[in-house]
Amino acid sequence: MTIAEQNLVDHLVLELERDNKSFQHRLKQAYPRLTHYDLRLCTYLKTNLTTKEIARILNITPDSVKKAKHRLRKKVSLSPSVSWSDVLM
Repeated sequence: MTIAEQNLVDHLVLELERDNKSFQHRLKQAYPRLTHYDLRLCTYLKTNLTTKEIARILNITPDSVKKAKHRLRKKVSLSPSVSWSDVLM
């Protein structure tokens, strides 16, 4: 990824997080144990980003994103059969 592409991605991520502050606040109210990282992950999941896209934004491996999603499912007591879009919309 070029520097210009990275700057664009950084800008889009900041806008996305700023636009979803009320969403994150509602999540924090419903699930007080969620960390800032969990809230960011939920925001990315809400916008239907793929695991690879989230990994690129967070600068981690896709496997790390999968593990984070698994831990998040445990925190919110979500069964594997329920999709993220059903919960976060």
